Amino acid sequence: MVTFQKQGSGRKPANIKSCRAPSVFLAVVLFVVWGGQAVAREEAAGAAGQVGSGAPSATLDQIIETPLSVRKSRERAQRAVNELSREIQDLKQSVVVLNKDLRVLEENLLFPANTRFHVFLSLDVGEFFRLEGVELRLDNETVTSYLYSEEERQALAKGGMHRLHLGNVSAGEHTLSGFFIGQGPNGREYKRGSSLRFTKGQGPKYVELSIADSEARQQPEFTVREW
Repeated sequence: MVTFQKQGSGRKPANIKSCRAPSVFLAVVLFVVWGGQAVAREEAAGAAGQVGSGAPSATLDQIIETPLSVRKSRERAQRAVNELSREIQDLKQSVVVLNKDLRVLEENLLFPANTRFHVFLSLDVGEFFRLEGVELRLDNETVTSYLYSEEERQALAKGGMHRLHLGNVSAGEHTLSGFFIGQGPNGREYKRGSSLRFTKGQGPKYVELSIADSEARQQPEFTVREW
């Protein structure tokens, strides 16, 4: 007799169940391990961020200015300012010297020594005359007109001299005339002229227009003289 076994009978289902149980357990273990590692990494990253953000503040708190460092900084700054001031003063002095040399060179070029002609004005007056202006004529031709301020009159009264004219004059005979305008005694308008005939030779020529009080005559005196 042949005996047939029904399909699906036997222990095969029991074997399937026993294989699934270890797989599920392994998955749970891996999940727990991976999850724990992820949490640990997040905590470590958070702690590192906190340390990193707090380090600059701690460093800045330790960097402070002391009275000694402030004093040294001020001394360095003052030394730099002093050095710059000295350099500026040296530069100004150099510019002054350069301008003087250029002015002398210009005068030598424009007014050679053989034809150079200087006219100066001096003032020694008190109550008899108040200078306001002067007109200078050379050989009946006006070469200079000048009006004086109060500051200039005070400087002249203290002994200063004003170079009224610088020009060229050929050798030979010439006539120089000066006309002075101002206020005389009692505040009245006063105009007076004075002339000088001179001979221009070789070399520069110097002439002075002088205004002075005359106590004897109770009026100003105007003179033109050569040096």
